[in-house]
Amino acid sequence: MSKQPVIFLTHGAGPCFYLDASKEKWCKGIDKHSNCAKSFKDLTKNANFKEPPRAILVLSAHWDENICTVQTNNKPELYYDYSGFPPEAYKLTWNVPGDVTVAKNVKVLLESKGIQCVENNKRGLDHGVFVPLKLAFPKADVPVFQVSLLRSMNLEDNMKIGEALSELSKDGILIVGSGSATHTGLFDNKPADWALQFQEWIQDIVTNPDYSPEQRKSKLLESESQSFLRSAHSRLDHFLPIPMACAAAGL
Repeated sequence: MSKQPVIFLTHGAGPCFYLDASKEKWCKGIDKHSNCAKSFKDLTKNANFKEPPRAILVLSAHWDENICTVQTNNKPELYYDYSGFPPEAYKLTWNVPGDVTVAKNVKVLLESKGIQCVENNKRGLDHGVFVPLKLAFPKADVPVFQVSLLRSMNLEDNMKIGEALSELSKDGILIVGSGSATHTGLFDNKPADWALQFQEWIQDIVTNPDYSPEQRKSKLLESESQSFLRSAHSRLDHFLPIPMACAAAGL
């Protein structure tokens, strides 16, 4: 089984990648005709997978719990956790299977690393999962399951979850962090200065080859001291999948 990469992706706004900007003006640049949507369709090609993943584990901004929770559902439905969109947004289908055996093994792994963990066999896949991955894996032939974020939004505790999951990549499991580089609900043609600052800052942390894993981790843990973080993320749910993915990748 080939080692899988760890990926962070921005999952857009609601079901944007399935809407048409000629009808929904707000999603201009992120609709179904956009380069963003195309990038997800090309994800498996561009990521240079040596072979398909055995399963996909998603850390989505749209699921947080008081205790780390693993989704154990062999037939997860889609959870349309958005509102105010046209009817077609609630008719999307993606009959992807879950994998209870793999999910339960992940729970055991997390517990072995000292992380309290429970199961949830009822929850469906939220839009942080199906909106991007339905485009990337349209055949729905790879099992998908989620691990929740911690509702405390504590950066260090959530990164520990990422670190605990790191050994799964060599077992053929693709780990996906699904959030957003910025998340304010504001749409404007011109990026704000704080957004550009945040983008430059996070890109440097994630991609600078001169940083050791320890330096990268230290910089991420110090992120709350950055004045522009709360401008970009009033709540850290959409930010946390970035440092969690970094931790899972051992960057």
